[in-house]
Amino acid sequence: MKKKTLFLIGAAAAGIYGAVKGKGPFNRLRFKKQHERIANYVETHYPRAVYSPISATEKGYVTVIRRLGQPSIILYVTIDSDGNYIFSENTVQDS
Repeated sequence: MKKKTLFLIGAAAAGIYGAVKGKGPFNRLRFKKQHERIANYVETHYPRAVYSPISATEKGYVTVIRRLGQPSIILYVTIDSDGNYIFSENTVQDS
């Protein structure tokens, strides 16, 4: 009984931590507006590509766009004072 209780407490703590940090399935909930904008950008510029979960940085957000048979792209997203999203890219040679 004691091991089961400790396991459940640990699982609950991990779930709460994931929700607060936007990890796993909580990433889309935490960064809802950013996912909408990034999904539109990726679909427009790189059809059939996928992107990684979004991470918050000091100046905005970052994700990695993965394309089949082509180098990955690090996508940096910042928001200006008017609320406009500004996208910048760096191509990464996959190893």
